Amino acid sequence: MILPRFLTALVGVPLLVLAVWWGHIPFFVLIFGVVMLSLYEFYTLAGEADWPLSKFTGLLLGAGLIAAVYLFGTRTDWTRGWAGAAETALPAMLTGTILVLVLKPLFSRRDRESAFLNAGVTLIGLLYVVWTLSHLILIRDLRPLGREYTFFLLIVVWALDIGAYAGGSRFGRRKLHESVSPKKTWEGALAGTAAAVSAGLACRAAFLGTMGLRQAAGLALGLAVLAQLSDLTESLFKRNVRVKDSGSLLPGHGGILDRFDSFLLTSPVYYYVLVMFAGHSGAP
Repeated sequence: MILPRFLTALVGVPLLVLAVWWGHIPFFVLIFGVVMLSLYEFYTLAGEADWPLSKFTGLLLGAGLIAAVYLFGTRTDWTRGWAGAAETALPAMLTGTILVLVLKPLFSRRDRESAFLNAGVTLIGLLYVVWTLSHLILIRDLRPLGREYTFFLLIVVWALDIGAYAGGSRFGRRKLHESVSPKKTWEGALAGTAAAVSAGLACRAAFLGTMGLRQAAGLALGLAVLAQLSDLTESLFKRNVRVKDSGSLLPGHGGILDRFDSFLLTSPVYYYVLVMFAGHSGAP
């Protein structure tokens, strides 16, 4: 198990680091792939559990939503001349998504009896996977430290995962939430949190000198707590559909959604904290 995990990380981590460093289209392409594969896994598992949904429609809407985030949410060059339209593009896209999902059964003979359940499951996939993870694109595009703050998020979450795994394996005794994730322990959670805060302080010392010590520690602590809750929500989803992993695309790691589950809740909260309390903004 350790060797496949190591080999997958050996390929995946440098690719992600390079994409973050370059930003713009390379980063968007990578996140687009991650988001769409995660959504595909979500819909596939939900479908196998006999949850009503519109998989193909949801995937098309998901692709459109994340493209809208990149094109309008990050203020690319070609949208700067019509800022008003850019500001309304994302709310319009979300509204259009809801309209498509609730109106679609009126023009189709299939699944009318479960029309709103169908729309609900399809929509929760879009919001839970696409909308949340698309904030990674918005974080990378923050000015003037989008790249640095993206690395901060990644390093803190990675340190959390490593610390929790090491601490839980060595000292784990008391179950954190046995009915949702039987292998997670309080000892692992505390070890992971300590590793995350340490990583946050190391990031502050290495490339975020403008951030205060308390701010770095507090931000890393908040991310650590939220990332573990985010991981548990994905575990709860897998419990609901009675599977162990969201997929098998990544040897030793499961599916793409399994690898990015910690970012589902952390990405949007982290972005809005930076915008509202740290004074950062999107590209001018």
